[in-house]
Amino acid sequence: MTEQVVGNSEVRDGIKRSPLPAWQNWLVMGITLTYLICELAFNSRLLDLVGTISTAEEVHNMERYGRTLTAIAAALLVLQFALVGIARLKRKNVSLSTRASVSGVLCLCLLTGAVTWHAVEWFIERQVSNSTGAFRQMSLLAQLYQQSLIDGHQTLEGIPLDSHGGQAQTWSSPSGKAFLAMLPILLSSVDRYHELLKSGAEQNLRDSISAREGGVLGFYKAWIQAREAVHKQYVAYYNDEMDISETARREQEKAWQRYERSLRAKGLRTWNVPRRYYASVRSNVRAQGVPVANNWSPSDRAGFDAAVAKTVRQQYLAQRTVVFNGVTIPKRLDWGVFFRQEVVQKSLREKLLLPAGTPVREAYPLNDGLKLFALELHAAHLNEAVKEQLPTLRASLQSYSMGGKNEKQGEDAALAVIVPPVALIFSLIGALTHLAKLLYLILVPLTAALLSRKSSRAVRVLNHHPLVFPVALISGLLVMFSCMNNSITVSPAYQDLKNALQGANITITDEPLFLRGESLLRIVHAVSIGQSYSYPMNQYLRETALGGFDFGYSTHENAIPSGNK
Repeated sequence: MTEQVVGNSEVRDGIKRSPLPAWQNWLVMGITLTYLICELAFNSRLLDLVGTISTAEEVHNMERYGRTLTAIAAALLVLQFALVGIARLKRKNVSLSTRASVSGVLCLCLLTGAVTWHAVEWFIERQVSNSTGAFRQMSLLAQLYQQSLIDGHQTLEGIPLDSHGGQAQTWSSPSGKAFLAMLPILLSSVDRYHELLKSGAEQNLRDSISAREGGVLGFYKAWIQAREAVHKQYVAYYNDEMDISETARREQEKAWQRYERSLRAKGLRTWNVPRRYYASVRSNVRAQGVPVANNWSPSDRAGFDAAVAKTVRQQYLAQRTVVFNGVTIPKRLDWGVFFRQEVVQKSLREKLLLPAGTPVREAYPLNDGLKLFALELHAAHLNEAVKEQLPTLRASLQSYSMGGKNEKQGEDAALAVIVPPVALIFSLIGALTHLAKLLYLILVPLTAALLSRKSSRAVRVLNHHPLVFPVALISGLLVMFSCMNNSITVSPAYQDLKNALQGANITITDEPLFLRGESLLRIVHAVSIGQSYSYPMNQYLRETALGGFDFGYSTHENAIPSGNK
């Protein structure tokens, strides 16, 4: 955006003034400020998304909000240009009606917003749909690696360790989150790092599964829920209150069919039995084991079924064994004995995803910090989960391509890797552009007012070149952030990444991106430093001005169980 495009401001008495009426200038400033608050708040939430576990739906939500804000940013620029254009036409005595002016400006802004929305959507979808099988597979592995860094299971050389021996404090910081936003796409698209991602895939997958489930405590909670479900079944089993409705239904159907066959053998149907034969029919039905009432009629199916259900219930109560989940077991076993029955254990193993033969206790001590539970159950569960999911990560590249078995999973992974850096870059471009525009809108009337009271050379320079200050300020900040360092950018791991990206292409599709690796890393450097200063303010704006609006992403917290039962 240049000063000539923005303004062509009126100059009278050597003082440059805004071509817009004062109310329009205030209106544009207010809209721009509102947009900036939303954009900066979105920026902070985007970093929150990067620093935690997120779902594909949450990534989609954030992408849509980011795309909406980018469309609004473009529409606001057009609004400024359109209002200036109308003002210039008025100075040339080209008059437009208020309705025509308002309609034209609104249509132009809506058209610009719609085109921008679809252009960004097209760019992202094109990158995702045309991404190679290798990029999709590496995106999955890069996400696992990223999550291991966040959880402290992986460390990068040279970055300070926290009190727990990990680097979680670094990765939960704004600069760390900004670096993590870009890291997966760098690792996924540069061949040199593919072997690193593959070699740690199994351990990273194990750590990721554990983190998603809330670690040992999260799995302990799942065990408690499974045990409570078994205990409800046990209470019904012990008190002879098991649901035998399915057994009764089968017996009712069999008995009714037997009854109908006996009638057909005599040339009768249930609906045409003469009344004089009612007593005989009742007697025959009772002989078949169905104790119907004395006033039962041959066509009364409900009464017949009730009699069968009564018989089934009596037989159930009289038995010394009971069929539980298809397996016959003795009645009234103690809780511990019942819990250790193979039919119960098998059900628990299926619910908790445990290997065959793994014994599940009815209680685990809490005074050992759940060490026994972690050793016997949690480790076995993770082994089984990894065994189930690892083949997908190691599947052929063709399976991630169009029509492949893992196409959808690969596309979701590619989207999760592409969206954060793209959204972050567009967010920063929009915020910086409109910050410059806001400063311009403030400086022109402010310097004009100051000069009308007292002449000043510095103020006059600002008045005649109002874009110099905002552009110089933003450029100075970008240069400063590019030259500054933090614990990440001075680490040996970062230097290795920097050396590896020299001259490297960023390949998402078969055609490399126009940005090379070192250029993208320069952006990462500046953004990482800048976010450490801007994030607290952005987060404050989101929590206060926007009332904590989450932009489609809710922070995940794992509940800690209160105790053993």
